[in-house]
This record gives sequence, structure tokens and C-alpha cells, in this order.
Amino acid sequence: MVIKSDTMKIRNIAISIILIALFSGMFWWYQHRSEPVQTAPVYQEAVPVATFPVRRELLRDSLSVTGTAEAFTDVEVRSETSGLVRKTAAEVGSIKKAGDLLFVVDDELQRSSLKKAQIAYEKAVLDFDRYKALQAEGAVSVSVFESMRLKRQEAETDMIEARKLFGYTRITAPVAGTVSRKLVDEGEMVQPGMKVADIVDISRLRVKFFLTEKEVRGIAPGYPLTVLAGNGVALEGLLGTLSGKAGTGRTYEAEAVLENHGPEPLRAGMFVRVILKGSELRNVPVIPRTALSGSILSPEVYVVKNQTARLRKITVGREYGDYLAVSSGLSEGELVVTNGQNELRDGAQVRIIARNGKKSPQ
Repeated sequence: MVIKSDTMKIRNIAISIILIALFSGMFWWYQHRSEPVQTAPVYQEAVPVATFPVRRELLRDSLSVTGTAEAFTDVEVRSETSGLVRKTAAEVGSIKKAGDLLFVVDDELQRSSLKKAQIAYEKAVLDFDRYKALQAEGAVSVSVFESMRLKRQEAETDMIEARKLFGYTRITAPVAGTVSRKLVDEGEMVQPGMKVADIVDISRLRVKFFLTEKEVRGIAPGYPLTVLAGNGVALEGLLGTLSGKAGTGRTYEAEAVLENHGPEPLRAGMFVRVILKGSELRNVPVIPRTALSGSILSPEVYVVKNQTARLRKITVGREYGDYLAVSSGLSEGELVVTNGQNELRDGAQVRIIARNGKKSPQ
């Protein structure tokens, strides 16, 4: 029994020594293991791209900015009386002339008050005429006659007020235009001052936009401009007003009022492209706006040389429609990527599948 017990102790000690040695070896390996070697990314396949050759164009010195079209007249229609709406005639999109009926509010009390006021006025007129004849004959004193004259004027004032209150039960369009919002329906209660509809007049539009300190130079009221919308509509006009003081973001607010007639007029709230056309022609290098990889504030482009795309920072000037003038960073004839930038990295191998050599518009 003693021999067996000693044998077990020796085995346990041996196992412990082996485990300690194993864990020590693992710890040493972990402390002295080599860091993985970082290798530069290798582009295995050429990325297909479309390119455009940088070139000079004789362009009119124009400026393109984004603006917003607003209705020339935008009116909130409000109720001037209280009661239930008995009739509606103001469907969204309906065209109204000034004075056209929009809503009829319950008029029972106002109609009754008007009738009473009319009766009181008629009685006051008869009494006044009778006392006028008596006063001419000397049958009544001047003070009594003056009292009847004042009563007639008071009755006339009450009748005018009652007629006005009765008129409030007919809510009409204050201006000509299109109903853009309808806020109450038949059977709903309205209160004085409650908004019931919106009417906009888009036969003329206010186009508002902002110019930076650099862009505002040389621009003044009367400057010719073109407004382009996403639906293809183009409006011609002149700059109306230009703020003399910079606002938020150090920009100057400008506004043009344009006639908006045609089969597809612009709508209030649309974003538009405002092009201010100058008279001077300039010979400038241009690239398509689609060539930008970064934003217009931090422009970058991919330049292709020897089937390799290199990312390069550039400086751009004014916009000419879909094109940008290049101030620095590119030379005439260099190829910039216009399609496929999302798959590129600096140094990527490329395969040119299209060259966008269309002539840019003046």
C-alpha cells in the first residue's frame, strides 16, 4: 500500500511539472511572437472608368447657384366668426378669384341680428322724418329733434355692424390664386382667428438665392438671369433685389420676380438652378462636375496616367452649367475620371472604357 501511494505522488508531481513547463512555453511564445507584416494593398484587377480630357473652352462669364421658388403671394385665410361649417368650396388645387366663396359658417344668429337691426333702422328713419316735419312746424323742440337724429345714426351703425357680422359667415378668398391647403371640413367648428386655408398665387414667383462675397462682385439689380427647374422649365428674367449686408454664413440674399405662365409652371417650394449670365467671354480650363470625388468645398479628382489613377487636390472656380472652371491643379490634356470613382483608391490600376469628349456648352 505504501509503494502504491508513493507511485501516485510521483505521477502527480510529474504531471504538474509538465503542465507548468507547457504554460511557461506558451507564455514565452506569446511575449516573443512576431507582429504581422503590414503590406500595401495590391490591386489585382484594373477598374473600368470613363474619363474626360481637361481642355480650355471659351465660356461666358456666368454664375450658377441654387435657389428656392416661392409664391409671389402666399395668404393664410382665417375665420372671423365662430360656428359650424355648413358648406365648403375650397378643394386643394382649385383656382379662385378674389372674393370667391370658400366656406359658409352657420349664420342663423347673425341673420336674426341683421334683420332686427334693419327693422330698428327703418323705424328710426320713419321717426326722424316725422319729427323733422314737426320741428319744421315748430311743434317739437330742437333738442327733441336732435335726439331723434342721433337715434337714427345709432340704428344705422348697428345695422352696418350686424351686416358685417353676417358677412363673416361667408369666408371668401382675399386674393386670386390656388388653394394649397384646406384645414377644415363641413361640420367642424371654427373660431375667430382660426386658420382655415392657404391660397398661393404662382402666376408670378419670387426666386430667392444667396451669393458669397466672391460671387457678389459685379452683380447688381437688373442683372440678367435664367432659372432652371428639374422638370425642364426655364424662365428668363432680371435680378430684382440684392442685400447690401451679409447675413448668416457671410452670404448676401438676392431675389428675382419672374412671370410663371406656361403649360407646366413652376411650383412654390421647388429648388431651382439660377444662372446669372455675364457679358464677358473667358478662355478657361473646364472639367465636368461629375469628375469631383470630394465636395465642391474640398475638390479632388482622379487623374489617369499610364493606366494608373492618382487622387489629386484641385482648386475650382465658377460653375458653367454641368462644368466647373479649374483654377489650379490640372493641366490641359490630362485625363480625369468622370465615372467609376467609387471603386478607386489612390494608385489603382484602371482600364479606360469611355472618353467623354463632348463639347461643353457655352
